[in-house]
Amino acid sequence: MHVRLKPILFFSVVFAIAGYLVFHGVGDSSTLEVGKPAPDFSVRDQSGNELRLSDLRGNVVFLNFWATNCAPCEAEMPDMEIVSQIFKGRPFRMVAISIDLDWGAVSSFYKRYGITLPTYLDPGRKVFNAYRLTGTPETFIIDGEGILQRVYIGQQRWTSPQMIASFEALIKLQTVPEGSD
Repeated sequence: MHVRLKPILFFSVVFAIAGYLVFHGVGDSSTLEVGKPAPDFSVRDQSGNELRLSDLRGNVVFLNFWATNCAPCEAEMPDMEIVSQIFKGRPFRMVAISIDLDWGAVSSFYKRYGITLPTYLDPGRKVFNAYRLTGTPETFIIDGEGILQRVYIGQQRWTSPQMIASFEALIKLQTVPEGSD
């Protein structure tokens, strides 16, 4: 009797990969569901100052992942700068996390486009992986309690009236005193 080894090898590999994914929790998106807590993280700015998501409680957080070699990121960054200025001094924090490997490209990009909003590096992609990103740009809107409210994949028109109104509504929820409706 002649046994075909290729199908057996193929299915063995498939089952091994499936087993790994099940036992190691890869593909479990329960930590990234809208309405559930967003994963905490720690990143550093160019000066070495550390930022933790948990430090931003009480603020709506606009968490954007980008890269200098990403054309859609380049296209939406000026809108993000405008949103940063619109909500300056309010309980709204812009956090742009670049997946570039060093500050050189990021600094050059910021200078070229006149961007001033805070940015951080994730060269080891720890935060990228924690948020299970598939690429850039991807944006997560997190409320003041650390709960994920919205996820945007791809380039957005951040200055559209609908977007500005949605951010205003979330900010208003952060500033409503407890017990009042």
